[in-house]
Amino acid sequence: MKSHIVTPLRFTALLATVFLALSASADTSLSHSDKSFIEKAAKSSTGEVDISRVVADRTMNPEVRTFAQKMVDDHGSANEAIAKLAASKGVELPAKDMDNADKWSKKSGKDLDEDYLDKMVSDHKDAVELFQKEADKGEDEDTKAFARDTLPTLQHHLEMALDLQKTLK
Repeated sequence: MKSHIVTPLRFTALLATVFLALSASADTSLSHSDKSFIEKAAKSSTGEVDISRVVADRTMNPEVRTFAQKMVDDHGSANEAIAKLAASKGVELPAKDMDNADKWSKKSGKDLDEDYLDKMVSDHKDAVELFQKEADKGEDEDTKAFARDTLPTLQHHLEMALDLQKTLK
């Protein structure tokens, strides 16, 4: 039968384990707003890649195809950076929305292009606002730096989407 008596050696080992666990979690603890930013940024960027892949394959408009491929490339790189940031901060990223790409694969022609650009304009407006808020008011320095460094690319994407949207209407 095992003894449940805590010897000084066991107690010291237990304290060391608890201390290490608390130290590790302190390094990765984030404010609710910083954690929420990482989750929202990841979900948004992943969704844009999924939709843009479908549009790049289905559109007949070469300008829309070029833009969609740029979104796949740029947001694919951003997704890798978000995943690394999330892992370093102990944030579990949201599951992928499998219905997202499927919905877009049913669209075609001018409706596909117009709906896609409307979505990209809307999503990038939201993303610029989200990243600007984090860059200005975030608490975690790494998360703020990621937002600050990514913001100009998102602003450029928004400008590109708006310009392309104007040419289609």
